Amino acid sequence: MASKRALILVDNCLKVIHNKAYGYHTYDNKRPVREDDLYDLASVTKIAATTATVMKLTDEGKISVDSTLGTYLPDLTEGTAYNNVVLRHMMTHQAGFHSWLPFFRRTMTGNEWKPNLYFRSKVSDTLVQVADSLYLGQYWKSYILQRIMKEPISYRKKYKYSDFGFYMLHRISENIVEMPFEKYVDSVFYRPLGMSSMTYRPLEKFPKSRITPTELDTTFRKQLVHGHVHDQGAAMMGGVSGHAGLFSNANDLGIMMQMFLNKGSYAGVEYIKPETVEKFTSVQFKNNGNRRGIGFDKPVLSGTSGPTCLDAPKSSYGHTGFTGITAWADPDNGLIYIFMSNRVYPIADNKKILRLNVRTDIQQVIYDSIKKAEADDVN
Repeated sequence: MASKRALILVDNCLKVIHNKAYGYHTYDNKRPVREDDLYDLASVTKIAATTATVMKLTDEGKISVDSTLGTYLPDLTEGTAYNNVVLRHMMTHQAGFHSWLPFFRRTMTGNEWKPNLYFRSKVSDTLVQVADSLYLGQYWKSYILQRIMKEPISYRKKYKYSDFGFYMLHRISENIVEMPFEKYVDSVFYRPLGMSSMTYRPLEKFPKSRITPTELDTTFRKQLVHGHVHDQGAAMMGGVSGHAGLFSNANDLGIMMQMFLNKGSYAGVEYIKPETVEKFTSVQFKNNGNRRGIGFDKPVLSGTSGPTCLDAPKSSYGHTGFTGITAWADPDNGLIYIFMSNRVYPIADNKKILRLNVRTDIQQVIYDSIKKAEADDVN
């Protein structure tokens, strides 16, 4: 892991207890990590963009998590098993979807790009950028959704994590708000919240030096992925998707989580109704052994493995990201824990952060200090 950061935030208006950067962007030790560096949030996008949008549209009566995909995407789902999938099941990962598909493989023969699919410059407005000097036809966005529709759905409605539903929520949201998804979340959440770094496609706003690199991709993009989304499917969507694509520094991600912790308000402005936050951040199908909220992850219901340390209360919620990110809110203690890293550099098979329990061990230290402080107060 080339770099890591821990940030703890408390109270209503973002009181930072600890915000420190460690290490370097890469193993050549040339670029020290700074506190304002941007990271690829990977699946944390699911809550910081997509779930937040669904919550807002729920408040406005424009979407219901108890409606079906066919209600919102009839042209796509009609005649498929997806037509009757309920959004609540989809957002809690128990709709029976397959985990993922390597969509980029359809554009390749073996380890080589198929002829005439990729371009080294944007020769047409019909192309989207997937990496440095690499462009692909935007019709592949539709291909991904259509390919998902061909994937069978399991009739065992048990918890199984999947990106598929969040691809579709991206399309649903754009259809409802009638504007590009990235513009909607920026105008409704990020800019009003004063978040200067949270964004899709960060290279349009920031120099590459402000962004930590991710994987040296020798299979798909054949380059170091730096400033472009690491997730291959999100890259084929032009860097904007419901399941991945968002970048941010630790402070701005902390603000987003603080807004959730405040039950939808920040600095005196209500962005989401309190009852909506309460509903989405609560376990939905406990009797089915599913720990998830609507879009949000939760501590495990039993056992020792999971996204949090053992002392994180059951009321807490958040999400982790494949690139090495954790964003977690604890309403019992008024606490937010943000951990940022580029653990996939230089290869995604680097899983030391998981084997060493780095993120959860740091979180446990926080709770140990809380317990010690409480014991000292008693004494």
